[in-house]
Amino acid sequence: MPAKIELGTLIHGTLRNEDLAHAFMSELDRLDEHDDTIANLVAEVDSVNDWESELGSELVNEMIDALNEYAPTGYYFGAIEGDGSDFGFWAIEDED
Repeated sequence: MPAKIELGTLIHGTLRNEDLAHAFMSELDRLDEHDDTIANLVAEVDSVNDWESELGSELVNEMIDALNEYAPTGYYFGAIEGDGSDFGFWAIEDED
């Protein structure tokens, strides 16, 4: 059974693809170590030599999308509004 998400910051203070990728992969692995999509991402992450390449950026975006799939209703995974280097699970703010 997959682990539950923890609301709030997962990683903060960096926008380096390599740092983000390793934090995101650890969280994906913690959430569901038996998911084939995650296993494929792990293999791709292990093959990246240049994290500032287009492939590195694409993988980080894929991991953000994958983590967003674990967000419960009313929440999202990504950078919090107001701090683009604070990634985690956050409540979706009402736009009234």
